[in-house]
Amino acid sequence: MKMFRNEEEYNKAVALLEELGDREGFEENEKLVKQFELLSDLIEAYENKNANIDVGNPIEIIKLKMEYMGLKQKDLQPYIGSSGIVSEVLNKKRGLSKSMIRKLSEFLHLDQNLLNTPYDLIDVPTKSAKPSNGKAEQNHAISDVQLFAEISSLPANLRQEVSDFVAFLKYRKKQKTVV
Repeated sequence: MKMFRNEEEYNKAVALLEELGDREGFEENEKLVKQFELLSDLIEAYENKNANIDVGNPIEIIKLKMEYMGLKQKDLQPYIGSSGIVSEVLNKKRGLSKSMIRKLSEFLHLDQNLLNTPYDLIDVPTKSAKPSNGKAEQNHAISDVQLFAEISSLPANLRQEVSDFVAFLKYRKKQKTVV
């Protein structure tokens, strides 16, 4: 096998990789496993060379993975800290520490590089910065446009997986409202 010259060859290689991995008895067939690993390495090298990918927001990635795994904030306490710290991290009021990144990446089965990327923290307003009407601001769900932008910023190898997952969540939510 040799390096791909264009995106068409790359797409064919990705399809072949999926086909190899789906073959019956794949894990027991050493020849197939070696082909899979070589092709995977070539795909990764092509993506690293040719794809200018911005990594997504690590907090949004954590939230998506939590939803996928059926986790609640309290499930992250052993990896982040107290419930208050978990809340601050997930609301982007506190950054992820190196220790949190290591523990979360292992627990959530995520590459540490996905979590070890810069993101903006939200300024915590002081008591004098309340809205003039005295009501606290409402937390709104992310729009489809914002979601698409977040997904688009993910590495190429994760985009389809996250898109499929989001579609699944929307389907599941729709099923719950139908019942």
